[in-house]
Amino acid sequence: MADTREKALQDYRKKLLEHKEVDGRLKELREQLRDQTKQYEKSENDLKALQSVGQIVGEVLKQLTEEKCKFTDRYYISSVTAQIHIF
Repeated sequence: MADTREKALQDYRKKLLEHKEVDGRLKELREQLRDQTKQYEKSENDLKALQSVGQIVGEVLKQLTEEKCKFTDRYYISSVTAQIHIF
């Protein structure tokens, strides 16, 4: 009877250690999931911002017809120097 009790205690301790290891891996995976979710949400927000800017640029370019471009000065703003150039 003492042998079965010792074996049951050993099995219990072994399972307890396995449980702690699995619990630790689960915590790591949850943390990785949280980080990846944050990264995904940031990428989605960046993509939405880029699409908004693209839509605005498209609307501006749509308003510029060839005739308007022939008879008016053309301007562009240098993003590096923040200067307006006329050509």
